[in-house]
Order: sequence, then C-alpha cells, then structure tokens
Amino acid sequence: MKKKQYIIGVIVFLIYSVVVYQATSTVVGLLKERELTKQNERLREVVSLAKSKLEAELFRDVFLADSLATVITIDPQLAIQNWTELGEKLMSKSTHVRNVGIAPNDVILLNYPPQGNERAIGLDFRSTPNQYRTVLKARELQDVFLSGPLELVQGGKAVIARFPVFNDYPVNNDYWGSISVVIDYPSLMEVSGFADLSDEPVAIRGVDAEGMEGAVFFGDQQIFEDTDFTSVINIPNGEWVVGAQFDTEIPVTLSRQLMALRIGLLMIGFLIFAAVFALWRSYRVVRRFAHEDELTGLYNRRFVMAHLDKLTELNQGRQAFAVVNIDLNGFKEVNDTYGHEAGDQLLRLVAHEILSGVRMTDIVARLGGDEFVVIMHRIKNEDSAQRLAESLRQKIEQRALAWGKASIRPSLSIGVAVFNAPESSVKDILIRADQAMYRDKANQRPV
Repeated sequence: MKKKQYIIGVIVFLIYSVVVYQATSTVVGLLKERELTKQNERLREVVSLAKSKLEAELFRDVFLADSLATVITIDPQLAIQNWTELGEKLMSKSTHVRNVGIAPNDVILLNYPPQGNERAIGLDFRSTPNQYRTVLKARELQDVFLSGPLELVQGGKAVIARFPVFNDYPVNNDYWGSISVVIDYPSLMEVSGFADLSDEPVAIRGVDAEGMEGAVFFGDQQIFEDTDFTSVINIPNGEWVVGAQFDTEIPVTLSRQLMALRIGLLMIGFLIFAAVFALWRSYRVVRRFAHEDELTGLYNRRFVMAHLDKLTELNQGRQAFAVVNIDLNGFKEVNDTYGHEAGDQLLRLVAHEILSGVRMTDIVARLGGDEFVVIMHRIKNEDSAQRLAESLRQKIEQRALAWGKASIRPSLSIGVAVFNAPESSVKDILIRADQAMYRDKANQRPV
C-alpha cells in the first residue's frame, strides 16, 4: 500500500510540475507578448507621426516654391531682374530649401544663393541624362515633380523639386524652362523625426516618387523583404513608402525581469504543492491512527465497524456481502518460541498475503492480536464466500516465514457469514462469522 501511495504521489507531483510549468510559461508568454505588442505599437505610432511631419514639412516648402514658380510664369523677365529679392524671400520663409535656380530652355541661368553654386551656372540639363529625365517628367506632368533623394555634385543629399514654366499658362503648349528647388534631405529627416529612427528596423523607398518601385533611400533594403507594417508617404505627384519590421525580442532588462518572474512563480507553485503535501501527510497520519493498524498497515477495528454499519444501512437486504473472520492457529507458541518480533513478522506476512489474495473491492482489516477480517462485497451466497475463503487459506498456508534456521508456516482458522436479510444486524453477522471460525478451529485440533 505504501509503495502504491508513493507511486501515486510521484505521478501527482510530476503532473503538478508540468501544469505549474505550463501555467508559468503561459503567464510569462502573455506578458512578453503584451510587452512586444506595446513596443511595436509605440514603433508604429512613432513612424506614423514622423510620416505626418515629413509630409507637412515637404509640402510647406514645395508650396512656397510653387508660389515662386507662379511669379515667374506671370512675367519671366521681371522675375529674372528681381531674382535676388525673390530668392531671398523664398529662403527666409522656407525651412529646408538650400538653394533655388531657374533654367530658361533647361539651361541654368541663375542660382540663389549664388555662393557655393557657381559651378551650376550654365549647366544644360540635356547634357546630364539623369537630371534631364526628371525635368522632362515635370514638363510632362505640367506640375511639380520631386526628384531624389540624391547626392549633390556640390556635396550633401537633397530632394529636388522641379517646376515647369510655360509662357501660355494654362494651355501649357509654349514651354519656357524650369525651376529647381533643392530641399535639404538631412534637415528634412531630422525635423520629421526619421533621423531618430536610424537604428530602428525602419526603411523608406521610392526614389523619384516611384513608391514601391523606387529604390530604398533610408534604412536597410532587407526590411522590405518581410515588412510587418507599411504606410504611404504622400508627396507631390507621387509617393514614398515607409516600412517597418516589428521586434520579436524584448529588451534585456525586461527579459531578465520576466525570467525572475518565471522563477518566482515556479517557487510559489512548488511552495503551494509543499504546503498541500504537508497537509495531506498530516491528514494521512491522523487517518492512519484513526483507521489503520500500525503494525500491518491494514484497516483497524474502528474502520471495519463503521464500514459495516454503513453497509447494513445502505443494503437493507438488496445486496449481500460476506464477513470472513481469520485467526492464526498457534500464534502464542510462535511468540513464546521465537519471540514477539517473529510474531510481528508473521502477522505482516499473513496481512500481505490476505491483501494480495482478495479482490480490489474487498476490505481487509486486523481486528487485533492475531485476528483478521475480510469484508467481501457482492457475494450471492455463503458457498461462494466459502470457496473464496478456502482459496485464500490455501494460498497463505503455502507460504512460510524464514526465521533464522526455522521456517514458520502459518495455519488459519476461518469463519464465513453472509449478510443477506433485512433483519440482520452488524452484531449478528460478526457473531455468526466468529462462531464459524471457532468451529473451524475446533475441527483442526487433533483428537
């Protein structure tokens, strides 16, 4: 019985350990997932805010440049004569414009400010295919076209807004030339907030306003291989696309905190198990003293009497059961000859053999001394109970206790009584079983 209880205890502990581990992993996993969600939502919000700022900054400077293009369209000659004042006014109101130039017939005539841009004067766009392509695109659109971001010859990186100018606006058949407004790319990214995201898994593509078809100009191109979040950045007559990948790992500090939480939850779980186990052990000890025989581990007289009372109340003659009284013959002589320790070992042997020889539903108890009792459930008649009892007798009497050089073989006296009448009582069946046992004992005495 103790071995069986030990195995059950180990199984319960293992199942409980798995449950605690799984529950702890679930809790920690949910917290990690929640933190990752918050972390990624923060990234989404930051990127969305930077996108909105970038659009606002870019459109503001393009709108100011468009005003200059309108002035030139109205009177190109007057605009050339007052070029310094016009350029100065544009630069004072814009945030990111580095310089602005006009190119009648697509040849650069004037730049503002002139300092640092002297080399560009006289440049024929038709001699530089990459730039001329964007000038033609603006002429085709008959509206502003954003070129770049690209590296400037004079150094730095910029976005160039190309404005076509026509002499016959709004018919736009008589092409006059173009205006180029150079918008500082680093300044644009700094103010919008994208510069602060350079170490984050964020990238922007769409050189020359080509959206997803354009090259990547900010961040790692690999991000667009497997993006978790994309959003369109609207620019004049085109678009850029910003993409972001969500993190799959949380910060090291938080990871350590979650590991500490996991360990703490596991410890709490096992402390709870230890507390429950201690209570169960206390209950088992109390129950053992209340219902178990200390020497053999079988049920004791108190338990048997309570169980019989319950059976007689429930049955009321509907289902028979049998009481088998078992007494060891010559037990006193064993104690006198070999000592009480040998007698105790013999009692343990008999108890074990009785327990292993009955059905799982039967109750085995030691009433005291060398007397045992078996309650056999679902017995139809006394003949059936007698056959089971005789089978039990043969099994036990074939065993022997090795004690030193001696071999002590148990001898049993058995009495059987069946409860199958509503008028019977516990006292009646015990008396009948006891009388049957004494008759069996008398029959075994030599004449």
